[in-house]
Amino acid sequence: MIMHGDGHGGIHYHDGLLDINGIFNGRFDLVLTNPPFGSNVGSDQKVGGSDETRVPNDEAYLTRCRERGYGEPWEESHNRLLQAAKEKTPILDLFEIGKAKNNRPTELIFVERCLNLLKPGGRMGIVLPDGNLNNPSLAWLRRWAEGKAKLLAVVSLPEETFRSSNATVKASLVFLRKFTETEAQQWEAAWAQAHAELDAGFAAQRSAQHAAYAPRIVTGEDAEAQRLLDELAALGICRTLPLWQSGEAPAYPRQAKPTLQGKPVWQGEVAKEHKKTAAELKKQATAALAKVQKRSDALLSELKAHYRAIDDAHTAALWARVRELFDYPVFVAAPKTVGITSTGETGEGVANELPELLRAFREFEAWVDSGAQPEATPNFPLPSAA
Repeated sequence: MIMHGDGHGGIHYHDGLLDINGIFNGRFDLVLTNPPFGSNVGSDQKVGGSDETRVPNDEAYLTRCRERGYGEPWEESHNRLLQAAKEKTPILDLFEIGKAKNNRPTELIFVERCLNLLKPGGRMGIVLPDGNLNNPSLAWLRRWAEGKAKLLAVVSLPEETFRSSNATVKASLVFLRKFTETEAQQWEAAWAQAHAELDAGFAAQRSAQHAAYAPRIVTGEDAEAQRLLDELAALGICRTLPLWQSGEAPAYPRQAKPTLQGKPVWQGEVAKEHKKTAAELKKQATAALAKVQKRSDALLSELKAHYRAIDDAHTAALWARVRELFDYPVFVAAPKTVGITSTGETGEGVANELPELLRAFREFEAWVDSGAQPEATPNFPLPSAA
């Protein structure tokens, strides 16, 4: 039965992204994993679509799980997966960062998977490619994880660590602790305070740009169009640029709401005795504006570009402020040796800084637990530890 991976002895023959036996969200205090690199989870991979992604529902399986006392959380997990299998749900759609995506690198989905498996305050250690930690295109992942867990430590591994296994990707050990309920509340409070402090100032910047561009966009910077619009305004009909509005921000990562801007519109009513005159003026104004439509569109594009720059600055300022309010130290190290050579040799004769690094980390943890006072910062013997 062990070889069949029924969960006896802790071995499970199953897709690691799906719940099976006693593996379900919120059950674990500690998760350690080295997920596969270089592969993707695609939208064509469905729950129940293969032997590895099956959802057992035979009486023996149900009885075994219930006798082990997994309780209501297991029942909810099992029913959720039964429904997913029935609907042929893509595995990606079970994850916040995978939902509605065509594919995601496997190691990214495993980050969410491991955090989901943890209880509040649970810890995880995961091997990740260094690109996950420093690639600008993956900043969204780092910000997403930052809102779910505290980063405890990052240990950059030497290049030869996995070379004997024909793995050439530079990797690091990343240690996280899932937010407790209190920490999650503190994180949300930090965001609320940051918005309260910063939103009005950035709104004023957007409004200033709107005020500067609106007359130019409405007229296309054309004198004849301006004259005709002025005459129409005297009769009660105006052509205006609507005020900017805030759109819906994406589900992740946290950011300022995008600024939306509509095109110029006609507004107002004209008195009955002036309707004929107004209609003729509007016809002339429309013809004049058509001649400068490209210029007006170009100015509108410029304004939207200014909005995007403000949105980006707004997001950056929010994150900077949240990190000030929710600040904590992180242990970072880059040992030169970790007990294995590029040819796979291990043992007492192979240099290994990890034991000394562990002692340094325990000293760091004690310092953090005692309040992380700057004057008491540990003087680490390893120059690579900080």
